[in-house]
Order: sequence, then C-alpha cells, then structure tokens
Amino acid sequence: MKILSLAILLGSTAASAAQVWTAPAAQKIRPQTPAGSASTAKLSAAQNEFESVHVVVTGQASGVSMSLASLDDGRGNVISGRDVVLYREALIEVKRPSGQDGATGQWPDALVPDVDPIAGEKRNAFPFDVPEGESRAVLIDLHVPEAAPAGTYRGTVQVSGGVVAQVPIELTVWDFAIPSTSTLRSSFGLSWNGPCLGNGDAGCANWKDEEALRARYVQAALDNRISISSPALAVPVDGDGTADWTEYDLYAGPFIEGTAPTRLAGAKLTSVQLVAKGTQAALGAWAKHFHEKGWFASLFDYACDEPPLTCAWKDLPARLLASHAADPQLQTLVTTTAAHARENGIEGIDLLAPVINFMDDKAGTQLAGSQRAQYPGTVWWYQSCMSFGCQGVGGEYGASAEQTGWPSYAIDTDGTRNRAMEWLSFTYAISGELYYETAEAFAGDAWIDQGAFGGAGDGTLFYPGTPARIGGTTSIPIESLRMKGIRDGMEDHELLALAARLGLGAQALQIAQGVYPKTYLATTSPAAIDAARAELAGLILHALGKGRAPPVTDSRPAPAAAAPAPHALPAGGCSTSSTGGGSASLFGAFAAAFASLRARRRKRSHGLRRC
Repeated sequence: MKILSLAILLGSTAASAAQVWTAPAAQKIRPQTPAGSASTAKLSAAQNEFESVHVVVTGQASGVSMSLASLDDGRGNVISGRDVVLYREALIEVKRPSGQDGATGQWPDALVPDVDPIAGEKRNAFPFDVPEGESRAVLIDLHVPEAAPAGTYRGTVQVSGGVVAQVPIELTVWDFAIPSTSTLRSSFGLSWNGPCLGNGDAGCANWKDEEALRARYVQAALDNRISISSPALAVPVDGDGTADWTEYDLYAGPFIEGTAPTRLAGAKLTSVQLVAKGTQAALGAWAKHFHEKGWFASLFDYACDEPPLTCAWKDLPARLLASHAADPQLQTLVTTTAAHARENGIEGIDLLAPVINFMDDKAGTQLAGSQRAQYPGTVWWYQSCMSFGCQGVGGEYGASAEQTGWPSYAIDTDGTRNRAMEWLSFTYAISGELYYETAEAFAGDAWIDQGAFGGAGDGTLFYPGTPARIGGTTSIPIESLRMKGIRDGMEDHELLALAARLGLGAQALQIAQGVYPKTYLATTSPAAIDAARAELAGLILHALGKGRAPPVTDSRPAPAAAAPAPHALPAGGCSTSSTGGGSASLFGAFAAAFASLRARRRKRSHGLRRC
C-alpha cells in the first residue's frame, strides 16, 4: 500500500507517460522546458503576502484539470476561497525578440483563472491538453490572510484527467504581516479607453459599463500592489475649475480611500494623477477636492513626460508655477534627469523620475556609476524599452549589445528580471516607480501580437478577458505572469523596508545587493531570491523578539559603494555637481527617433497627460 500511494503522490498513472512536477514562480515554463525533479512545493510568506508556485505537466496528456480546495495548519486555521486561485498559463507567441536578451517562440504570460477572484465566475482554465514532449504550467497563487496565525499550512493539488497526481503544498507563514498598501509608491498608466478597446467598445460608448469594467482593472492591479494612477474614466474638472465629482468619486473613490473589494483588505492607491487642462483654476479644483476627501497625499501633477519629446523645456516653468500657485503642496512630476533639468534652468520639480539606465549606467558610458547623489531625497524612476535596446526605434539606444541585463517587463525575458525593479528601488533609495501603460496592445489583439517599441509586451501587463475568450459572463482583466513578478518584487521590497524600519537597514542593503548588485545586473536565480527572503524574515523575527537572527551570508557579492542606503538619504535638493556634458546629446538623439512613436501612442491617451 505504501508503494502504491507513493506512486500516486509522485506522478502519473501507469497508463500515461506524463510527468507532474513543481517549479518556483520566478522560473518561466516554456513548452520546451524539460521535466524537473521536484514533486512537492515548500513556500514561505508573511501574513498578508502572496506566494506562488508552478505545477507543471510534461506530456503527452489530454483533458488535464487541477484543483486545490484549501490549506490548513491542523489547528482549525484555513486558507481558502479567494485566497487560493489557480491560473492556467496561456502561451503567447513572441514574433520578434526583445533585444539581445529575448527569444522568439511561445512564452507563458496570460493567466486564465479557474475561478476568477474579481467576479467569482468559473472560467475555461481547465481542462487543457499537453502535447507529447512539451510542458504546460498552472500557477498556484496563494494569499495569506492578515489574521492567519503563524505556522505551517498544508494542502494538496489534485491533478486529474489524462494524468493523475497529488502534489503536496507546504506553506510556512511567518509571524509578522506586511501592509495592504505598498510602501513603494507606483503610478502605472491605463489609457482612457484601454479596457474599452479590449471589450470591443473603442469609444467607450457604453459609459457606465465601461466605468465598471475599468474599476475591475484597477482592482486587479491593486491586488498586485500596483496603483493605476487614472482610476476612472470621468474627467470631473473643466478648464475654468467647474467640477462635478459625482461619477469620479463613485468609481475612483473606493480605490483611493481603501474601501474597494480587493483581496488585500484596505489597499489604497499610492498615486493618483490629476487630469486637467493645465489652468490654475482646474489644478486648484483637484487639490481642493482631494484635501476635502482626505486623499491629497496620493495626488500629483504629471507636468511633462520626457521633455522635449512631449513639451518644450521653455514651457515647463509656467506649468510648474501654475501647479504650485494652485496649491503649494501639490507635487509635480517630470520624467527627466537631474542633469537635464539643471541644464535647462528648470526648478520646482517635486518628483524627478529618470529612466533606470540614467541612474547607474554601465562602465564606459557617460553616466557610469551611481548618479543617486545628484537627486533629492525623494525620487522616482522607471524602466523602458531601453532595458532591451528599443529595437525599431533607432537612435543611440537601438539594438545595442550594451542594452542587456536591465530590469525588464518583456514577455521573453528571465522571470527574475520582471521582479528586479523593486529590489533595486530599495538599494538606490527610490520612492516610487512609474510605468507608462498597461494595455498598449489593446489597440489590436493582445492575445496575438504584443510587440511595441521593440519589445514583446512593452506597455501591456493585462489581457482583455472577455467571455468569448475565457468563458463566464463578465469581462475581467487577465493578469500576466509579469504582473505577478512585479507584485512579488513589491512584496520583497516590503520585507526590505520593514527590516530597515526595525533598524536593520545596513543588513537589508547587503542582502538586496547580494541578489541584484547593480541596475544592469538584474538577473538572478529563484533560489537566491528565496534564500534572501528567508534571511530577511529571520532578521525581522529576531528584531520583533520572535526568533533568532540568521547571519548575513558572507558569500554575497560586495555591496556597490556608490548607492546610498535607504536609511541615509541625501539631504533635500539636487546636488550642483555635473553628471557629464554628453548626457543631453545622447538623450536628444534617442528622443528624435522616439518622438513619432510617442505621438502615435498619445492619439488614444485622451489627454491623460497635459504635455
């Protein structure tokens, strides 16, 4: 009997040659990925944290389904319901590689849920077929309730159909919680009609239905610890300051104040971009309303995107002046470097946001070495197609061999690079992350073609989940595997930030740099991430008086001395030292080639950016 039970536990029936195995969430399982040897999954997470694992079938097998009812700790505590979601990992055909690091062929990305956590409807994730000699993966996504007692929770994934197996899952819950609202602020774009396009209503004619649909996208992002900074379709303020906030407050309000039905209870948007015509009256109306509602801390004015691409440098002072005249506390954001702002005589930008490549470039470039000291204490940043070379864009940042190794949200890249940005945000003392769009490919068929700006999936982190595509009756956003990677990075950042708040900033910095040493060294291993997380958890538990601290691993790479620790931010105000006279000319060459593509994108942005 023991031999028979073991055979069922570890794999398939004698009638099938298929194998069932597990893989860490940061590993991408492509069709050609060979079967692994792990037959169980051991995970660890804080309270109120998500943790995932792939359960993989390497075929041939037909009609495969999976289920996981719950996990329990044997003491009456259970993780179940919306806290347990199974996703079939749909394959996306990458037709053009994302630079030197990418590869054509099929890649896992779109996550089709069994029962979706938004509408609660059964979808068509199962059953699925696995061709002979190929692999297909299911993501088992677990959320630890904030009130779940610490301990070990166990459950079993039941695999049925053309292959039968039982896969044990063991989840260790650490005795501390992370917050529902992210410590690291974010502003991820969602074009005014992005969900409408995906739902076959390009003009958002079915306005109330499309507002409700957009809210589901904002909810899905927030449950991945990402803030969609334009949470409603409604533009409530006219140029003269006349405002009707009824519809905006109805649809956006719950996400700003933390009352939306998110899986992360009480999660709030960390940033909200005002939508205005740039007049002082309109800006003032936004500031006044957000003060009255208690939302003001989230509000910012995106004064210009990558000048001079979208607005002239000479126009920027007036824009900044109008914002600060409307409300001196209203934060302005401009995506540029400290050097470019100084070179053009610009003052009064509250949030500078350079591309990550300009914060610490590779040896031999004009921005080699950390530029963090050039920036004030609070600074944001973003990654772009420069992570893979902007193929098809041209200019200085075309298909360059130097554009490798950066954090990337491309489909055809290592999963650990999708998760790197937030670790590096801790190392470089960055306060917020910007990303231009999450539904760029909705203008076409995102399930078929994800190419944009030289990258597969650039600007697209969602897929349109229409009933015709995924079953059910309600249209929902389909999350991507890359979005889960960003979420996991956000949660890793919470561990680092908590350690720093407990007085362990130096140890946390050393651990972070051991996993991702520099901006352009953004590939690691799932094992390195797990080891670092365990180390951080040990430090946190010890600091809380709940455990013994592990030693910080001596084998980690030496820290990069140029980056300041998050607990030792530069004093307010930009340094007056120069970063090198050639950076503006490099950017200008890139800008000229990029401008036409930016203009095309803005045609459907409907004024969400003022410049």
